[in-house]
Amino acid sequence: MMGKLLLWIEWILLFVVAPVVVGLTLRGAPWLLLLGGITVGAAAWLWRRGDFSAAHFWRGDNFEAERRQLKALLLRFSLCAVGLIALTFTLFPEKLFELPRAMPRRWGLLLAAYPALSVYPQELLYRAFFVRRYRRLFRRVEEMLLASALVFGWLHVIYQNPFAVFLALVGGWFFAETYARTRSLRLVCLEHTLYGSLIFSVGLGEFFLQSRLSQ
Repeated sequence: MMGKLLLWIEWILLFVVAPVVVGLTLRGAPWLLLLGGITVGAAAWLWRRGDFSAAHFWRGDNFEAERRQLKALLLRFSLCAVGLIALTFTLFPEKLFELPRAMPRRWGLLLAAYPALSVYPQELLYRAFFVRRYRRLFRRVEEMLLASALVFGWLHVIYQNPFAVFLALVGGWFFAETYARTRSLRLVCLEHTLYGSLIFSVGLGEFFLQSRLSQ
């Protein structure tokens, strides 16, 4: 009982309290360094488990399940892409495709660095580590998926706007579901990268950049 209580305290500190502290105190490189440090710690814990092999840091055990989920996530992404473009055109028409049009080099560098510096650390922490470290806190798989999505959305309070939190919450549910079906980090990272790259391309990227807070 005490072990479970301590695990709840750890969960709250890491996934609820820490994003608030980061949002109030850290910007840019320090935030990425902190994320990297926590990810390294999570990776070390997974490695010591014994049932999480080197291959699991990239792929799942069932290639056929990955193939089926890949088709599903690409279809879902296609529909969401149309919706996000329409949303941007409706709410922020002046921002539509602003970054690739105005600053193509910055846009290209951002998309190139994004998967390694942001996507993979988040997915290792919020999917692989989260599922294995905290699954005994939840009675059903659906509860664990919802918790993963909620804390992933909450992570984005560091950007101090509800739009980022809402979009991340929806994305968090998609990513949690994909990982639950496949246990594949490469697949969930692909999905995360697709949505993130779309957001930065269509004109919603400023809601996910801390630099906008100092403007």
